[in-house]
Amino acid sequence: MLSLKMKKEDLAKGVGQTSAIAEKRSSMPILSNILLEADGDELKLTATDMEISFQGSYPAEVSVPGRLTVPARKLNEVVRLLNAAEVSLSEADNFSLNLVAGQFSTQMYGLSPADFPQMPAIENIQYVEIEGPVLAGAIDKTIFSVAMEETRYNLSGVFFEKVEYEGVLSLRLVSTDGHRLNMAGFTTPDLANLEMIKGVLVSKKGLNELKRMADTAETIKLGMSQSSLVARTSASILVMRLLDGRFPDYNMVVPKDNNKHIMATRKELLEALKRIATMSSDDYKAVKFKIEPGLLTISSMTPELGKAEESLEVEYDGEVLESGFNPRFFIEALSALASEKIKISFNEPSTPALLAGAEDPGYCGVIMSMKI
Repeated sequence: MLSLKMKKEDLAKGVGQTSAIAEKRSSMPILSNILLEADGDELKLTATDMEISFQGSYPAEVSVPGRLTVPARKLNEVVRLLNAAEVSLSEADNFSLNLVAGQFSTQMYGLSPADFPQMPAIENIQYVEIEGPVLAGAIDKTIFSVAMEETRYNLSGVFFEKVEYEGVLSLRLVSTDGHRLNMAGFTTPDLANLEMIKGVLVSKKGLNELKRMADTAETIKLGMSQSSLVARTSASILVMRLLDGRFPDYNMVVPKDNNKHIMATRKELLEALKRIATMSSDDYKAVKFKIEPGLLTISSMTPELGKAEESLEVEYDGEVLESGFNPRFFIEALSALASEKIKISFNEPSTPALLAGAEDPGYCGVIMSMKI
């Protein structure tokens, strides 16, 4: 009969991490629950949707060890709103959880912990240690261009691949929705030990949870287990089942002969695009880039809304070029970059643009042009 006390902030962190994974609607009600396991000086919280499994350990004063499950979404809602520093949890009859915090108390009805799926087996894995901010940055630069359409299964995740980049073995992340492509790469010691013989495809939901881990960890250990990618920190484990789709040969998409280059201030370009994009519509999403020596002019004209135009000083000394693009594709890419100055490379008006930044090594963005 589980009984413990713990800090509200620790419980909130754990419930927040696990409730994001638990299924909101499922033919198996147990998948909508979080498994609580109290023992020793910690509370373990586990959630799974059978594709992604997460287990985190959080400090607690355990009076009586025990296991039970409670609805993930409801527990998260309650814990987020608590205003007490400490929370008491105890098990009641029929798999119910009593929660007391200050003057507030509630009882939640749960399900038998015996029905909760076990965490996938992850023994005998070779891990590679990666800096949390580095991994989080690579995910930030790629996750936004994952395809949203369920029918494009092979594009519904981020592709992980070990590659030789500038003579060094690197881990590269690539995503595309067919209209744009983003890839980011980095190197880390002992990357050769990562048992990734060929590229693997990781779901967007899994990458969101990996990013959540990377945002709060100095280092993350990454490894492969049969058909899963496994991430570990000192207090948590994330197991992500790989997608089966075959990712396209992205090297065929990256332009090789874009020889017209402009250098622009990233923040200025980003803010200008946001302003111009306010005058585009769902039916007419294109903006026009007019590039001439020293100047980039961005304009939008929507029949039902009106028009907008803004000019920026840029470094460019080539011939005049006009091309159309979806502004959201540039806005999302520029928002993820750290570089003060960015380079955009063009060829002809109908060919894709290539985006890069000196302070974002290993990154490359490809944005398809549009007719205007």
